[in-house]
Amino acid sequence: MTEEVYAKANSLSPDAVRSRFAASGVLRCPGGDSSAQVTGARDVITTAAHAFRDLCKPPMSPDKCIFEYYLGAEKRAVPLSAKLWMGTCFEHGAKAVAGDWAVAKLAFPAEVTPYEIYEGADILVELERVLAAVGYDIEAAGKADRYGPFNKTMQECQIRDVRDWSIFETNCEFTVGASGSALLRLLGGRMTLFGVLSGDYHDQAYCPRGRCEFRSRQWSSVYVTLKGEFKDRLLAAVSQSAAK
Repeated sequence: MTEEVYAKANSLSPDAVRSRFAASGVLRCPGGDSSAQVTGARDVITTAAHAFRDLCKPPMSPDKCIFEYYLGAEKRAVPLSAKLWMGTCFEHGAKAVAGDWAVAKLAFPAEVTPYEIYEGADILVELERVLAAVGYDIEAAGKADRYGPFNKTMQECQIRDVRDWSIFETNCEFTVGASGSALLRLLGGRMTLFGVLSGDYHDQAYCPRGRCEFRSRQWSSVYVTLKGEFKDRLLAAVSQSAAK
């Protein structure tokens, strides 16, 4: 859903929805674009580690990247600082996914309300309804211009196939650019982040035309849970920020 469609479906004003999801935006780096979001403090963002590194090659310096977001109808751009924390790199398998998280600092605060950090126990519930907020999806709404509109989308879906609490799948569907985007729990109107998108399974033999039912490791999206070192690094970055 676009922000406008989400607002109508949930009986909210479009302005309220745009403000609520303003924390989601685009991370533009020399190697390509992905999604990211302001989390915990106005100068801290979360995303996927592969926004900064290709497999286990040395990461690019984050200060070569910018974070773009919308404040109302106005597009804003904030450069990143050189501070970056990422999960341990593995070339393949579940450990590679579990380490596919990054916490970075902006050079100055964004003018948005950050998504909050999930402060409860690390419990993921099968079939729980959740909300995916994607800052950048280049094929959303039929628009494929990578330098055009953000095509920010919201998608209501379910947690599926929890694996050792570090990784889980959902039945959300995305296209290029969505990596690093947020999965949110809605708690009393608060936007509470508890995972970021690592990637997708799109088995064309199983689903040649798209929009099929969830099937683990064949037609699904894969998330890194906000827990362990990921959560510790994020909390540390937020605690050191003066831009709460």
